[in-house]
Amino acid sequence: MNTTLPNFAMLVSVCLMLAFLGYAILHRRERGIRYFAWIMAGRVIYAGSVILEMTGSSLHAKLLFRNIQQTSLICSVPLVLFFTLDLLGKNNAMRRLHRSLFVSLFALWSLLVWTNPLHHLLYARTILRGGHLEVDKTNLSLSFNIACYLLLAACIFFLFDYLRHIRRDIRTPGMWLLLCGCIPSVMEVVKLTNPGFTPWILPASVYCGFFGMTMLWIVIRYRLFSIVPLARSIVVETMREGILIANRSGRVIDSNKYVEPLFAGRVDGPLAERQIGDLLAPWPEWLRVCEDMAPGELEIEALAGGEKRVYSVKVYPLTPRGKDRQGTVSVLFDITDKQRRLEEIVRLNQLKDRLFAVVSHDIRDPLAVQMSLLETLEADKPLLGRDQQDAIDALSGQVHNTYNMIENLLDWYRSQKDEILLRPQTLRLADEVGEVCRMLKVKSDMKQIDLLADIDDDVAVNADREAVALIVRNLATNAIKYSHPGGSVRIRAQRDGGQVVVSVGDRGVGMTQERARSLFDPLNLGSTAGTAGEKGTGLGLQVCRSFARMSGGQIWAESAPGQGSTFYFTLPAATRGE
Repeated sequence: MNTTLPNFAMLVSVCLMLAFLGYAILHRRERGIRYFAWIMAGRVIYAGSVILEMTGSSLHAKLLFRNIQQTSLICSVPLVLFFTLDLLGKNNAMRRLHRSLFVSLFALWSLLVWTNPLHHLLYARTILRGGHLEVDKTNLSLSFNIACYLLLAACIFFLFDYLRHIRRDIRTPGMWLLLCGCIPSVMEVVKLTNPGFTPWILPASVYCGFFGMTMLWIVIRYRLFSIVPLARSIVVETMREGILIANRSGRVIDSNKYVEPLFAGRVDGPLAERQIGDLLAPWPEWLRVCEDMAPGELEIEALAGGEKRVYSVKVYPLTPRGKDRQGTVSVLFDITDKQRRLEEIVRLNQLKDRLFAVVSHDIRDPLAVQMSLLETLEADKPLLGRDQQDAIDALSGQVHNTYNMIENLLDWYRSQKDEILLRPQTLRLADEVGEVCRMLKVKSDMKQIDLLADIDDDVAVNADREAVALIVRNLATNAIKYSHPGGSVRIRAQRDGGQVVVSVGDRGVGMTQERARSLFDPLNLGSTAGTAGEKGTGLGLQVCRSFARMSGGQIWAESAPGQGSTFYFTLPAATRGE
């Protein structure tokens, strides 16, 4: 081999291609790179065969190396297609069978290249002129070559479109990489259209290895063999939030389609390269946060698609480790539907407040008057006949039940209000329970039920007086409701560490354990009739649950069918000496 300067330059170029091939092999597991490595291997084989053809002297030797060149070029075409599909994440666009058939077509064409002396389907004539090999291609060969270059052009177009939509910091080096990769293909097209230029183009195609060094530097510098560009494209374009990224000079460098409706009608074309001062002028607070490159969260209103929308905007500064802030990322969340739901909830809450105001004043107060009148009638019952006494008892039961339901409803409403405030104080539990028993004496006497309190005088709790009375009254009322006439209800309490456990037990109808566990479920409201047909809503136990938790305690129940029920709740015990 002549040690001329052109040959030395071509050898250096091949070495650079080998370096690029080695780097591609090291990263062959990355997306698309396994095909790219094969493409580079083909380029190395092509460059080596060009050098050997140029240094050969016989027609047979030059034709052998020319066939090697053609084989490497033919095999590169399907590899370029597979590389493009893999890089774009369209790997499933061709099934394995279709890929095999596609590759078989190029393998068959390579076979035709090597067997051309037998059939002359591809080369009509091969001669050696002036030390250079010249071939006359047939129309079939030219047609196949044109089809291959059209396929390569389509791949380049889709690669260009892919690069156009990725981040700007990767877009520019990616474009340079694509440009350098297109140069060998351009040379092959020139060689096809002007066969007379072949003696000069052949060595020039080997010199493309120097472009390979440029490509290698770009790949290493910007980590283009990484999955990051595709991951960014998939994440940013498929997420339902708007993304707007600006650099430190206030210029937009990236965005996605969900942020574009905000600027419709004011901005034509893509947002990239525009100044945020112009884009964000309608939202001064957002603009200020971006210009200060400071973290922030705010809400804005904008017309999008002819409709008023509300967005929550979160601004994050771009701060590389150990460096100054380089820009901002604004993430936009469309909260229009959420805002409408909140407004609807506020409206419904206002309606609920008005409803409970009506219940409190226009319904409860008249019932309280009726209860006072019934108490007067009950005092005069001995003076009335039996039928009148039964009517008074029935009416009294109905009015008391209705009044208790309304009281429970209002107590539950109060427990749901955030502004309710308990006033804990030291209470002697026996006194509080005794007062409740006196209030319920009329109800218990009507069913001939003994209501007993068995609480030591030294048991004290630190709780709100009204909350304690409400819980005990509701539990005792339920115990009377489900007790048989002639039965008993017993209220006990004992200290257990820093708490006092209060129990309200009866020997009534009882219930299953499953039913007992579901009593305090706020989504499982309901009530069964008492032993005398008393009605209820189930709200009383929910009220007890709420006020027990607000007092720092818990509530639960134990029961068995036919054996009665015992309800327990805990309250903070008063400190000794209080």
